[in-house]
Amino acid sequence: MTTAFIPIIPESTAAALDRPTGSALGLPGRAYFDAGFYESERKRIFAAGWMTVGFASQVPKPGDVAPISIAGWELVMVRGRDGHIQVFHNVCRHRGMKVVGKACNARTLACPYHYWTYGLDGKLLATPAIGGPSEAAAPGIDPAQLSLVPVASGVWFDFVFVNIDGKAPPLDQHLRPVRERIEASFDLSQVKPGEGGRNGTRGYPVNWKVVLEGSIEDYHLPFVHKAFNHSKEYHTEDGGPVYAGFSSKRGLGEAAKRYGALDSAGVTLPAFPAMTQSGVAETVVLFIYPNAVLSCTPTYVSTSFMVPQGPEHTTYVSQTNFVGDGATDPAYKHLREDNAAFWNEVFNEDDGIWKTIQHMSHVREDLGLPTRFSPHWERALHAFQKYVANSLQGAQGDGMAH
Repeated sequence: MTTAFIPIIPESTAAALDRPTGSALGLPGRAYFDAGFYESERKRIFAAGWMTVGFASQVPKPGDVAPISIAGWELVMVRGRDGHIQVFHNVCRHRGMKVVGKACNARTLACPYHYWTYGLDGKLLATPAIGGPSEAAAPGIDPAQLSLVPVASGVWFDFVFVNIDGKAPPLDQHLRPVRERIEASFDLSQVKPGEGGRNGTRGYPVNWKVVLEGSIEDYHLPFVHKAFNHSKEYHTEDGGPVYAGFSSKRGLGEAAKRYGALDSAGVTLPAFPAMTQSGVAETVVLFIYPNAVLSCTPTYVSTSFMVPQGPEHTTYVSQTNFVGDGATDPAYKHLREDNAAFWNEVFNEDDGIWKTIQHMSHVREDLGLPTRFSPHWERALHAFQKYVANSLQGAQGDGMAH
């Protein structure tokens, strides 16, 4: 008996989502918890395009390695002796054991199960006792054919991107719209990771889209976050299939206060020189599909990415990069720490909302209740959901009801 094809995104759902923002209907509740939906995302979103998996600054020195578990994929990021970063599937070619269990600095990568040993370039160097005691070779075992499996990868502004299936266009070509938008306003060569800034990870018992969607609109700000009011000037950034986001402009002093870069004595973090000269501060927040966030403010640039770890669990990784002396000068240490505390409080305020939204996705699926969008504040969120739906067109569900 032939099983009927049941699409993850039925045509009726796609059509309702494709309406103008004010009348469109959002993704169904099951998109946020269903195992079949998540599996389709793993294959058609996370594996099929350029996905962010880490920061280059996580492996700053030659020999630094860092394992990565993301969307069901086990990877390892390696900075080679030549300073170049490569990413490999973190899977031993012998019995499939995870080769690297924790971040470290190493000369070689040795599997803990049978000690098959690989170079930082992924090449298999040793198979101890493979042919018997003291016999490091055996018939049929050709080290040249048993290297770690490489993953297409590249680096842009500290983000490390991978393409699991190897079929995406070149990373430089893919990111051109992002670079062109950011370089028009921000000189990223002037920023670097800050000491004492908001750096680290947070875990959430929610779907990865809940975290992204909770960050991609300013509609909720005054209702959830006591530090913010609605922006009087607010523009949607539409990067087609590459990114969505928003931007705004305001006075430099107002921006320093809004984004936690000002102390009680009136001292502010250093700003981009062009904005200091003009007195006009621009903020641009881009959500680079599927899981990276680049938040550019006048005094710092926050980089972050979501790590899907199942249908209902996500880890959020972030790092703050400050302008000029703001990154390391002891005179600004208290401002970097205050900035970290400011944003930690913002994320604490989001925590309960996101958990409830996750729970309610089950409820509204049972009710068949669609969500809606603000045509002013949520055009970027709407664009993201259309990106998800377009990526999953033609994917098949496993007997799910619709």
